[in-house]
Amino acid sequence: MAQPIQAGRPLITVITVALEAREFLPACMQSVLEQTCADFEYVVIDGGSRDGTREIIEAQASRLAYWHSRPDRGIGHAFNLGVEHSRGEWFLFLNADDYFADSAALDRLAAAAREAVDDDVVYGQVDVVTREQQARKLRGPIGWPLRPREFLLRQTIPHPAALTRRSYYDRVGPFREDFRIALDYEFFLRELRRLRTRFVPVRVACMREGGLSADVGRSLREAYRAQRIHRVAPAALLAAVYLLLAAKAVIARVVRRLRRER
Repeated sequence: MAQPIQAGRPLITVITVALEAREFLPACMQSVLEQTCADFEYVVIDGGSRDGTREIIEAQASRLAYWHSRPDRGIGHAFNLGVEHSRGEWFLFLNADDYFADSAALDRLAAAAREAVDDDVVYGQVDVVTREQQARKLRGPIGWPLRPREFLLRQTIPHPAALTRRSYYDRVGPFREDFRIALDYEFFLRELRRLRTRFVPVRVACMREGGLSADVGRSLREAYRAQRIHRVAPAALLAAVYLLLAAKAVIARVVRRLRRER
């Protein structure tokens, strides 16, 4: 478990977890290291990559608060290792294929975090972009004020744009290692009715399409399992919502295929 914040520690820790991430990690790290915010540290957790990822991290080692490259038990374990090796009052996960929207993105969130007294999460919005070096916007902004009922239908807190207060992590415990896609969703469901959030309608990060989140079926199954674990609504309602979202995903997939075949 992370230790309490002490005087002189940074306001924010940005955490990047990576595995075989050579293609996009340089852009991610550059976007963090170019931030104008003066009160943050950067932690990078690599799962033992052998594709050159380690060398990319090593080249920036002097600018990192902590980093390592060694095998772990998966993304949930990597998230927890990032928090355990961080010192900030708040932490934000920027995955290796994502990047900050501009050099002032963290400053915008930091300003809101400094005003937050009791909030557990301070968050903004993300754009979804293509998986290209010169990425193009596909959709966005994504990220909306938290409404518990709406949260059962979709993830409204995008983690690349979300500052989570360390005390929330200490209160609810670490990320579950048996979730691979909806682990941040499950993390916030634990105290959904008591979760205190502050939404800032500003673009913070760009999230590349694809990756683990492209497995819509698994994402929906994990979200449904998290909802049942935490009993956030009657079981019949949760099952109905899951079936509705699964049907919409199938229809969307068919429509995309038909458009490609034209």
